[in-house]
Amino acid sequence: MRHALLMTVTVAALGIAATGTALAQSCVNAREQSAFELRALQTHLMVGALSCGMGDRYNAFVTRWQSDLAGAHRNLSGYFNRAFGSRGQNQLNEYITSLANAQSQESIRQGSHFCGRIGPMFEQVSALRNAAELTTASAGASLPLAFDVRPCDIRSANQGQNQPRR
Repeated sequence: MRHALLMTVTVAALGIAATGTALAQSCVNAREQSAFELRALQTHLMVGALSCGMGDRYNAFVTRWQSDLAGAHRNLSGYFNRAFGSRGQNQLNEYITSLANAQSQESIRQGSHFCGRIGPMFEQVSALRNAAELTTASAGASLPLAFDVRPCDIRSANQGQNQPRR
């Protein structure tokens, strides 16, 4: 029995290490970076709505930005499918759960101050006029992600553009 438990812990640890390695090796493009940031904002607002009784404000946010949120989800799916192949959907689901857990822990850590901060955030997003402002607000919110994402090196894509013609 003890051996079986040790094996389970070892396999779980290897799975976590493999996930971290794959994430460390996979960079994100600009659309994916924006998708991670928008998902963090959406999750933060969702936790705020649940923790602070602001469900109507969250529902208004989701209804208004439904198309942008769906696009962000597609970009996240693309990233996770590229980074994890056939395990992409499962990894995306785990990421979304981890993000919600991290945001929930942050709300617990902040205690009563959390609801005092989430109200103005709802006001800010309700005043946004377009998708570009939503993208800027998501990036500017500097909300924690469930893991660090690394932007792809764009210099390699442009390397050959400045070379002399023959």
